[in-house]
Amino acid sequence: MNRRIAAGLVTLALALPLPALAQAGADLRAQIGKMDQAWQTAYNAGDAAALTALYAKDATVMAPGAEPASGTSAIQALFTADLKQGAKNTLTTGDVVGFGDFALATGGWVANSTDGKHLDHGPYTTLYRKVGGGWKIYRDIWNSSMAKK
Repeated sequence: MNRRIAAGLVTLALALPLPALAQAGADLRAQIGKMDQAWQTAYNAGDAAALTALYAKDATVMAPGAEPASGTSAIQALFTADLKQGAKNTLTTGDVVGFGDFALATGGWVANSTDGKHLDHGPYTTLYRKVGGGWKIYRDIWNSSMAKK
């Protein structure tokens, strides 16, 4: 009888954390999804300052066709120049994995002109870091999947 009780308690103890982990994963995905939505909204509004505010002070952005931009001033300058092209971006969040004070998101992006013409598309990888109790973008890289002209 004691073996049955012990086995039952061990089984129960092992099963209890699983829903908590699943909930934590769903919460993280929702938090990162909100960050991706905030990025998309700021980008499509042409707001370089709002975009830059989503990044940690020591962040680095690695955009196609550009040297890496590190730090607030460089990131804002990169986005200010990029936004002048007038493209609108759509992000699709794929996987989100958390580990301590970091979260890694992968997904896809599509850029269209204001009249709806397809301009570019590709994958992205964004590393988020907890800063002051919230998430900030720490490393951001995206690539084009279109053939070079």
